[in-house]
Amino acid sequence: MQKRTKATSIKKKVRDEVLHRDHYNCVNCGTTQMLTIAHVFVSRAKGGLGVKENLATLCMECHHKYDNGLKREMTEVQTNVVEYMLSLYEMEVFDTLKYMKYK
Repeated sequence: MQKRTKATSIKKKVRDEVLHRDHYNCVNCGTTQMLTIAHVFVSRAKGGLGVKENLATLCMECHHKYDNGLKREMTEVQTNVVEYMLSLYEMEVFDTLKYMKYK
């Protein structure tokens, strides 16, 4: 199993900022129940940084669809989340979301 680095971990302060930014709602379906934080553009397993520009609030159900759902479900959730993130940040930000060791 690959060891997680501190760079890919999500600090409590960042987790709280993401939840606040997303108004404590799943950015896909809008629920406030069973929320989690998801790496959006670069997954944690691939060295994705635990920074707010790479994280979004999802409920457990949408997070599962995002990672492991049927192709149609995955595409729908991923499209919604990416559109939401692009509405918040400039595209250039997303080039810096990977831990340098993995580039």
